[in-house]
Amino acid sequence: MKKSFEDNPEPCDSHDENCKKIIERIVRSNRDVFIMHSLLDKPMCGYDLIKEIFSRCDVFLSQGTVYPILYSLEEEGFLQAEYSKGDMRSKMYSLTPRGREIAETDIENFMKAIKILSELIMR
Repeated sequence: MKKSFEDNPEPCDSHDENCKKIIERIVRSNRDVFIMHSLLDKPMCGYDLIKEIFSRCDVFLSQGTVYPILYSLEEEGFLQAEYSKGDMRSKMYSLTPRGREIAETDIENFMKAIKILSELIMR
């Protein structure tokens, strides 16, 4: 069974600015995990990744943030990029088999870390 960020209940009301700031810091410091998570289901272009993360987390990542991560993940062999049919301007990024393994492991480790931190704070 695939672990998903959506499996967890809303951590706070969207009107709670302090909570939103903490979520934003978590997403920004783990951008690669959120990008790879978004690519688990289907290939996406950079713009679609930005929209996906914004819609799920209410955190805007700029093109200047997302594309260097995509290039780095591609260089490491975790992503492959192909131009869309009929559109030579937009690359579609997808996980390689090795990238899928890394993404699943990173997501699992991320979820464990969040759980441990939550338990430590609740003590």
